[in-house]
Amino acid sequence: MIAGIDNDGLSNLGGHAVDAVLILTGAKAVEAVRALNDESRRQILHALRARTMSTSEICEFLGRQGSSKEVKPQTVRYHLKMLEQSGLIRQDGFAPAGNGDTHIMQKLWRATAESIFIATGSMEDLPERPPKDIEQSLDLVKTLRILGFEISNYEEMVKLAEQYVERDNLLKKGRDRAKKILNKADQIDPALYMILLKILSIITLDNTDYSRYLELDREIIERFRKAFQTGRGANPEVY
Repeated sequence: MIAGIDNDGLSNLGGHAVDAVLILTGAKAVEAVRALNDESRRQILHALRARTMSTSEICEFLGRQGSSKEVKPQTVRYHLKMLEQSGLIRQDGFAPAGNGDTHIMQKLWRATAESIFIATGSMEDLPERPPKDIEQSLDLVKTLRILGFEISNYEEMVKLAEQYVERDNLLKKGRDRAKKILNKADQIDPALYMILLKILSIITLDNTDYSRYLELDREIIERFRKAFQTGRGANPEVY
């Protein structure tokens, strides 16, 4: 299960770019759940996803939320420490305290990302593309013919489809090992996860499967390139 914390339309971000998405898993996910088991900390995170704020600004912000309790700076610092340790916020530089007429500096804070997902399972919960089969691959090849790729006959189409499926099945063999390696990371961006998943799925293959994968990959690419160059959709800049 993956729980999401969205921005609710707030867009006045601070001077530094905030990551679009962050997924927390494992120990970091547990810490995040504990940190967010407090209304004040949830309010702080929501505010820091809108813009960068200093500790004193956060105190003032909480004071305007209508709570009957006094907002003490030491309590706010404790909340910030909890949120920082769980990976939900980070320090974003310093600013002069007060009206800027002092040498005393205070920390600035911001949320780690605009959207933060807490994965109570693992990154394996992320959806993967559907598995390929011969019929799907034949549909791909047929579509390429419509687009002007020169694929001369049905037998050639079947051969290319079979190679495409075989290459994909080799990737699946390395995927379980790749997921076990990636699950050791408490924090990882989903886009980076998918990139590393594909790379690790290839390089963790045994020598025989790895050699076969490279052979198939090169042959498929060469076939597509030749079909593109000789077909009606040939690009004159491809030599």
